Amino acid sequence: MLLKLLNLGQIIPRNLILSREFLVQEKNVNSMQFRFKSFKKLLDYSKVPVLDEKDLEEQFVLGSGPGGQCINRTASCVVLKHKPTGIVVKNQETRSLLQNQKLAREIMIQRLDKFFNKEESIENQTNVLMKDVILSRKRKQKKWAELKKNFKEREGLT
Repeated sequence: MLLKLLNLGQIIPRNLILSREFLVQEKNVNSMQFRFKSFKKLLDYSKVPVLDEKDLEEQFVLGSGPGGQCINRTASCVVLKHKPTGIVVKNQETRSLLQNQKLAREIMIQRLDKFFNKEESIENQTNVLMKDVILSRKRKQKKWAELKKNFKEREGLT
């Protein structure tokens, strides 16, 4: 599953967001290069809510969608409900029930963080940092383009 970040055309796989690492795209003359940019050291994790199992209501339902018999006949889809807030998470990313349980809990923590902390949530902190990285790259590109233009004018190449 791919997600768009900051409406700037950056597409990031969901599993990278869960691991708090983001795929940063760099343009090269010949090809596109990708590198990982980690913001782990810069984020404030102190306000991330802790999941209490007694606040969760967990159900296992039959899967649906593509995958045929192995998906439709097994109860590997996890539905988590946080009783105090009423937030519901449904996850069926893998065929394994245990992996879906872990992923559903991670998604629930992210949603609770966004619900309780709003502007100070991990997702918003990473969005701000990504925005800064993108803006600094654009400034750098502009600066180099201006230097190149001035050089060509000075040397009479244009």
